[in-house]
Amino acid sequence: LIFLAALAYSFHVIRLGRYAPTTSALRLAAAKASTEAIFSIALIAGLLTVGQSTSFGQEVTSFFDAFQNGAMTSQTIVPAVGSCLWTGWVTCAYTIYAQSYGQRSVSPSDANLIYASQPIFSSLFAYLLVGEVLGTYGYIGGALIAVAVLLITSQEQAEELSTNE
Repeated sequence: LIFLAALAYSFHVIRLGRYAPTTSALRLAAAKASTEAIFSIALIAGLLTVGQSTSFGQEVTSFFDAFQNGAMTSQTIVPAVGSCLWTGWVTCAYTIYAQSYGQRSVSPSDANLIYASQPIFSSLFAYLLVGEVLGTYGYIGGALIAVAVLLITSQEQAEELSTNE
């Protein structure tokens, strides 16, 4: 499943590399966000209708039941709506826009290298902002990512130098 997700994301980056130079970043972001919203609504609808046998379906159903019965107060609803808006607008829509805008001038292979280093930056920000400390496996994983990025970029630089000579 993880391999399929990585493969799908790589195809997304390749296609974005094709369309980003010729299409506005706002249009690309709107198309991707709309598609994600449609699939999310379809998933919720599916969980409400046939998902009773799963824990996810039961959670969704109990949420909507509590909402309909008036069991939710503004103390529950306001933070939930705020979280949904933050997640939708900032962590999804803005990042889609920024990726579409940035990939106008970056090749898909370079973009994937940048995206592959995301766990390193996440760990760094987690350390700086909340004092989170990595365990042994975290350091090993970060080192493997850094080495892979360095190997690929040094190979690309060597190929560019040999081509220019």
